[in-house]
Amino acid sequence: MKRFFQIAFILAVCLILLPLFKQEASASELKTAIGTVESNDGLRLREKPDKLSATITIAQGGDTVVILRKVGDWYLVNYNLYIGYMHQNYLVVSERKDVDLGEGAIDAELVSLRGGPTTESPVIYQLEQDERVHILGFADGWYRVLQEETIGYIRSDEIALLEKPAGNTDGVAWVVDENDPTAYSPAGEQIAACARQYLGCAYVYGGETPSGFDCSGFVQYVYAQLGYTVHRTATAQLADGYSVPYDSMLPGDIIYFGYGSTASHVGIYLGNGEFIHAQNSSTGVVITALSDPYYASRFLCAHRVAS
Repeated sequence: MKRFFQIAFILAVCLILLPLFKQEASASELKTAIGTVESNDGLRLREKPDKLSATITIAQGGDTVVILRKVGDWYLVNYNLYIGYMHQNYLVVSERKDVDLGEGAIDAELVSLRGGPTTESPVIYQLEQDERVHILGFADGWYRVLQEETIGYIRSDEIALLEKPAGNTDGVAWVVDENDPTAYSPAGEQIAACARQYLGCAYVYGGETPSGFDCSGFVQYVYAQLGYTVHRTATAQLADGYSVPYDSMLPGDIIYFGYGSTASHVGIYLGNGEFIHAQNSSTGVVITALSDPYYASRFLCAHRVAS
């Protein structure tokens, strides 16, 4: 009997602690508030609740986010359908707000549209999974929605957002002064974050897509995902952007390897002395330290395109 109570106690503790370690977002999670970005310089959406974590995208002042929950000094949010973390210091949080969040889809088999934001409110009628509604506001964990010509309330864990809030920007990057190579480059961090998504992709000579990249094809493809045009081959990419000193490199910069005026290999700098590149057919897309003797001896230069 004593053994039984010991096991029961351990299981109870695990159930209590599990939410503290689980940080993944779920479409069926009850949302807690609406946040408004309060920063003239923009606010980074990060992969983790850490100032050193990679940037997913950057919201502009006045943009709306849907807050899932608080994690220390950070909020886990949905911004333009991206899930990530924003620091609490730059968000104005409202538990009730009229806000056009766009179209949503019912995310449960059968959902009640109610006359108010409580489970005690009368049911107007019921909606089936995948039916569409337009979200007009948020109230204490409930979405105020328009369905055909009827306005009512549906719990926020029963609707999946389908589009960015009306009036939100696309996450416009800040402009960097090319005369100041040490200036912060959020656009470059977006490039670096995008590049990380293709870690592990195969190497294919002449490849230009995630099904297979060569080194310059990888760089060209990643930059294209964020609207930048660069040349196709490593040497031709030397004409892209402007040169920055080795000790002033920032995430997203293109780094070149070779000798003289010819580049035989290129990659994308990630910060902390590392770069990502389509290395060869044995490794595919990998992250490598710039201190690696092979690459350190062949380092040619670095250029900044994303600014």
